[in-house]
Amino acid sequence: MKRIILLFLLLVVGLTTTSCIAGVFEEEIKVVFVCDGDEIGSGVVTQFKNIKTPELDSKYIPANYKFFGWTALNPNKIKATDENFSEEYLYTGAMVHWSDIKDHIKNKTVTYQALMINKDDIPVVHHYVSIAWYDKEATSGITTKQMEQFTTKLKAYLTSQGVPESELNTIVIRGYTGQVGQSCGAIMKDGDIDIMLGWGSRSNVVDTGGMKEEMLLESVSFQVTYNGTVKNRNIHRLTDNEAVLLVMEWMKGEECSSIFN
Repeated sequence: MKRIILLFLLLVVGLTTTSCIAGVFEEEIKVVFVCDGDEIGSGVVTQFKNIKTPELDSKYIPANYKFFGWTALNPNKIKATDENFSEEYLYTGAMVHWSDIKDHIKNKTVTYQALMINKDDIPVVHHYVSIAWYDKEATSGITTKQMEQFTTKLKAYLTSQGVPESELNTIVIRGYTGQVGQSCGAIMKDGDIDIMLGWGSRSNVVDTGGMKEEMLLESVSFQVTYNGTVKNRNIHRLTDNEAVLLVMEWMKGEECSSIFN
């Protein structure tokens, strides 16, 4: 009988403790997004609940300024040249997690302000072309070794087209990991990608990845053979200059396809 009573008491204590811990984690924090004194959006974040950052109407963005996203820091003290600049704000459409707000809570509220920086103060880095590839082998079927071949053959092709070595040295080929939402979010935050290689369909990139339909100027399907299985993947073009169009045409051809099959 004593053992039964003891087990009952331990169960009650355990449930009470679990409930208390859950109560702490489930504390609701109001998150508000503000620009020029206007509330653009709001929501509640807990340890288990996230919200998405809102879009900002163009009427709020002054001429010659670029809107980067939302920051819980003082936007007037943030510079695009900061070493940790990308960590100082959340881009539009990003999910706000508990880890983002926990250090900024005041009276159960966190206020995010619009981060806008004068375009003249934004460092300009020239890339002949920037290509993102989906570095999630089990999903994309693309390997690091294949991307090394891709880089070598792409540069050889561009050389044959008269592109100087000085331009070839500025080419960026960057792998993105994580789920579709995470990888597409990182691409949007980096803001310098011209072509995406290895992701799913337009609808997948838009609906799951959070990218806007109008960002995808061209989408082409292609096949990747991985462990004897053919995967249907896609190339998405995001920009529209002469160099990017030249690279895109090569990526749609047989030489590029042979790398992945």
